[in-house]
Amino acid sequence: MIVMLAVCSVSVKAETAPEGTEEQGLDEIQPLIEMSDVKDTEGMSLEEMTDAFADASMCEYMDSETGFSMQYPAVFQFDEGLGGLIAVSADGKATLSIENMAHDGSLTKEILLEAVKLEVPGFDTKDAETNNCLRVTRKEDQDKMIQTDLYYLTDKSFHHIILRYPSEQEGTYSSYIDYMINTMETSDSELG
Repeated sequence: MIVMLAVCSVSVKAETAPEGTEEQGLDEIQPLIEMSDVKDTEGMSLEEMTDAFADASMCEYMDSETGFSMQYPAVFQFDEGLGGLIAVSADGKATLSIENMAHDGSLTKEILLEAVKLEVPGFDTKDAETNNCLRVTRKEDQDKMIQTDLYYLTDKSFHHIILRYPSEQEGTYSSYIDYMINTMETSDSELG
């Protein structure tokens, strides 16, 4: 049995960033702030802006069986009638699904990459990996929809997150996906 926890209005963990990265962080969070309900960021530090964005726009997903967690856009609501691991956006146009599996270490990054290349011919792995997460984006339904697959593989678990959204919302979801990837983590070492 998989136990899933979804919590909204959470704070991002504060980490000390190397000098000179605050400007880059501001460039990354600014588009997200503009899409959120955060009204005034004047005088806020990068950490305060990130916390304000997360509180206003993100929820936390956690799978207690595998120790995997990430933040996802609060526009998605999980529907127990759809199996509990599928969420639909408030406008009904986008979906988010999450698959979590424990494994014995036989699934490797190389095997995963080969499987992705078979599924998505011409896929280029260059710049497709961030925070141990492989990101594959493709257009579907005559370019009306986009599907982004996120593959997060550790020594003991495998997580496949699928987002489907309208092509005209690519800018919004691309920013959300970047944020989601940067919040992915697992406590594999604690699972034994």
